[in-house]
Amino acid sequence: MQSISFAQTWDDLRVGVKGGINFSRLSGADALPGFKRKLGYSAGVFLSYTLPKNLSAQMEFIWSLQGDDSGDKGRYDISYLNVPMMLKWGVRGFYVEAGPQVGFLTINSSSSVPDDLRFDDFESVDFSMSAGLGFELFQVWGIGMRYSHSLINVVEGMSLRNSVIYLGISYKIW
Repeated sequence: MQSISFAQTWDDLRVGVKGGINFSRLSGADALPGFKRKLGYSAGVFLSYTLPKNLSAQMEFIWSLQGDDSGDKGRYDISYLNVPMMLKWGVRGFYVEAGPQVGFLTINSSSSVPDDLRFDDFESVDFSMSAGLGFELFQVWGIGMRYSHSLINVVEGMSLRNSVIYLGISYKIW
């Protein structure tokens, strides 16, 4: 009888911090004309676990300022505590990643948006799919780009979804 075992240890676990900038907008059939991507930021922590075949699984806890912006019609400041679960494949420092993300609404503010254009009743949870690519430097620093798009409508009764482009850096602490 033959047995196979995969010895995974604490050495396969990595913990780090990350931060970056977001370019977000609300997209869909009910998106307001004239609104464009809003510049925001994000910051948080990640846990990465090394798997066989150049794979790793990474869970993150990221606070992200998102929304929509229009100089003359106001802007939406919407923030989430996002929890992506990414599967990463890497070789020679380069990596690609993809996975689901759940976001918990923390702030919903509309600055100077006229009442007839204002969206209310934002859902408290957002489900998205994310995909990205990046490069790791010196095995501790990383730079990356990711795109996330909502799978569900984020405003009750409307065709409106989050669309976010993220550019950021990361640092593995352990």
